Amino acid sequence: MVWEYHRYVEANPLDTYLGLSYGIPQTDAVRAWSRCNIGANWVYGALTLAYDVSNLSEGDKVEVEIMAPGYAMYHDAMVVKPEEGTWGISVALDLSDPLWGVMAGQNRLTYQVPGGAVEHLPLSGLASHMGRYISDCSRIGDLRG
Repeated sequence: MVWEYHRYVEANPLDTYLGLSYGIPQTDAVRAWSRCNIGANWVYGALTLAYDVSNLSEGDKVEVEIMAPGYAMYHDAMVVKPEEGTWGISVALDLSDPLWGVMAGQNRLTYQVPGGAVEHLPLSGLASHMGRYISDCSRIGDLRG
């Protein structure tokens, strides 16, 4: 599995796709991904982490604890169960959230929904993509193909 950055710029920023993913390239085997989103009043990254949510429903609100050396934080998350792809939890993160820097500077992080299994996410290879992702996302309205 590897980290990749995907950038597809369209004339309308709402149609632009900026995304990070960790998985086997060109397959549905993905363990984590983040997509740049334009909200009503902010631009943010939606970080989705693979997790066993079989006992939960799509859209359920949960907390997730994300940990790495020097970082431990609870985040509000939502259960996602797309028709195709990986089920898990999604966290909306401001582009200035410290977690982005932690992810770029560490080799792995762990995460857990309280009472659930602890999962590990390798981060090796992410740093080379993170700067471009955050930079592009912060100026998504001004990007040109």
